[in-house]
Amino acid sequence: MLSSSNATLVSEASWILFNVTLGTSRQTSAVVSAGAIPRLVAVFASDVEDTTHNALLALGNIAGASDELRGAFLEQRAFRPALEILADPSKFSAKIVNAATWVMETCTAPSTTGKHNKVSTFRETLPVLCKFIQQKNESKPIATVVRALRHICYSNVVPNMIFEAGAVPHLVQFCTSKNDGLREDALSLVARFAYHEGMLLQSILDNGILQALQTCITNHVRSRQLACVVASNIAGATPLQAEALIQSSILPVLTGLVANQEEAVRVQHEAVAVLLHLATKGERNHDFFSSLLEADCVEACCAALQSTDWMLVEKSVRIIKYLIDTPWSGADDAIERLEDSGGVKLLRKVWLEHDGNHRTESATAHTLLRVYFPESSRRPKV
Repeated sequence: MLSSSNATLVSEASWILFNVTLGTSRQTSAVVSAGAIPRLVAVFASDVEDTTHNALLALGNIAGASDELRGAFLEQRAFRPALEILADPSKFSAKIVNAATWVMETCTAPSTTGKHNKVSTFRETLPVLCKFIQQKNESKPIATVVRALRHICYSNVVPNMIFEAGAVPHLVQFCTSKNDGLREDALSLVARFAYHEGMLLQSILDNGILQALQTCITNHVRSRQLACVVASNIAGATPLQAEALIQSSILPVLTGLVANQEEAVRVQHEAVAVLLHLATKGERNHDFFSSLLEADCVEACCAALQSTDWMLVEKSVRIIKYLIDTPWSGADDAIERLEDSGGVKLLRKVWLEHDGNHRTESATAHTLLRVYFPESSRRPKV
């Protein structure tokens, strides 16, 4: 029926196949085994909108039914009708464009086997998807395509391709979107850029990512976590790029997240990682230490020592060690801040309570006590 010259029969056949592919993966597999994929792709040329729409939905259902069927879909490049629509969306109705974006989101979702999670599979899609998101709005189709890009961005090669397609300014802009899904997908993509030192990371800095982070870092938990991931990757990059983060006004926000005992631990993990990267760089450039002190980093780390999460405690102890144990002009100030924040008692607690379980932070805490606060370094009398 799909190959019929009768437009009505073709339309009815596409509607039937759409409904069948809504069923079980076994039913959808039967449709694929009967050779439906190339015929559904061919139906795209139909002048009847409902026929095109049903064909797209059926193809999307096939791609989403199972890893095996998704593989069959990709091997036959069955995303090409959707891609053609997105290459020139002005020629199609909103209904068709929406369906095309959904097909791309579905077929790009990583499979559990990883067999088709390759750049070569989606190379031809990237320029089209990147061009599509460069429209002057934040519509639902754009959010869906950004999610598809996030799905594809599992390879180190993909960020370069997105950069070359000119999509970076738009992705940074989406990091402040009021659409939760769009904002978080954009942050995930930008985090991949921030993972690369040099040109890719510089591209997001040049397009205002630090200003964007200050907006989205105050959003709900997932956005705060992803924003901190981006900041952590920047802090761990070159000294010059990390300095750009220092010079922004984001540092007090990060120390506030670490200090807030009601904050989600996963957010605190990423926020304290930023501070640790900067503290590590402070060994060679004491300006980093000065900025950390000004942002109340010692006070934040002391508050974090009260956490029951040992990873947060361990990183906080290491940051404190950098600030008070490195020979630099502000070490005495750091020690004074530690004392004023009750840090001596907290370091002692870390030493005694973590001894034997998490020896690294326990030993570091004890060393700091022994060197700077010897009266607090003795075990309690039994």
